[in-house]
Amino acid sequence: MCYQTNMYGVNKLILTFLFLFPSHLFAYPPQSELFGLSESMTHIWVTFKDGVTGTGSGIVVKKNHVATNCHVLADSRGVNAVKYFKTYVPIAIYADWENDLCILKFDDLPLPPVNLGKSDNLNYEDKVFALTFPNDNPIPLPSYGHVKALYPFKGGNIIRTSASFTLGSSGGGLFDLDFNLIGITTFKSPGRRFGNFYCIPAEWVERLLLEEPQIDLVSTGRPFWSLPDEEKPFFMQIIMPMEKKKWQKMLDIAKRWTQADEDSADAWYYLGYAKAKMGSLDYAKLFLNQAYKLNNRHLESLVELYDISLTQLDTNESHRILQLIKAINPERADYINKKY
Repeated sequence: MCYQTNMYGVNKLILTFLFLFPSHLFAYPPQSELFGLSESMTHIWVTFKDGVTGTGSGIVVKKNHVATNCHVLADSRGVNAVKYFKTYVPIAIYADWENDLCILKFDDLPLPPVNLGKSDNLNYEDKVFALTFPNDNPIPLPSYGHVKALYPFKGGNIIRTSASFTLGSSGGGLFDLDFNLIGITTFKSPGRRFGNFYCIPAEWVERLLLEEPQIDLVSTGRPFWSLPDEEKPFFMQIIMPMEKKKWQKMLDIAKRWTQADEDSADAWYYLGYAKAKMGSLDYAKLFLNQAYKLNNRHLESLVELYDISLTQLDTNESHRILQLIKAINPERADYINKKY
């Protein structure tokens, strides 16, 4: 998020951008190994008509081209990239306002580009890290996590991750462990318990560079995450009912989701989760097992099935499921062992 304002008049409860929490207990990659990658990261500084300034993050994705989120600079009066206290002024902008991806073009930006990866190459629970300028920090900082979901969307996958980020982090990078850029850190869903961090896919960068650049910074559309609830994708519609424990509403959305995409493991997971919370454990198990059948790395389905097995005092089943969890994410299995 641009470190200052709500430019689209979006209710702050709908999407609160980018919070930074302590990194997960991963021993990789250390900050010393991120130095070279940090050379490709820039601050984005913007000035608005009322004199208010803001900052975001940016990534060099091609020689003389820096990607960021459009909401960082939308309707601003001026924008610059800043690196080591030196300011660089863009000469044009490639803008996909609805998908919240903007690319700034420069004359002579002496920074190396990152390697572009693809969200299609990711799996659930793959380890990833975000690299951004949180809270206007002078150097980019990493945050570690996993791929929690991949939502097919407009020629790529919106990546939901547990690698957290905060104010000032919009436009930063999500990387795999080979240091390939796989996503742009963009927004966070509301709430603490179910807060999730979302990145738009790196594939959109190459697609946008095929378009004609523009000169002004006037936005021509709202990003998909700021639309009214009924116009958002299902993976966003479902979050607030889940956060507010409105199980029937959550169930209704999940039903529509499964009807629209019967191959979505996430849709079946949310359907099963809602049924479990409503006390229909047999239906919950049916739907959660369907989610796992569609995606055998869908950890959250297994975690919910594990909780149900404990409720039903099924020791053999709980042990079996815990072994499946351990095979996917040993850290989560250790946490469950300590918790129970």
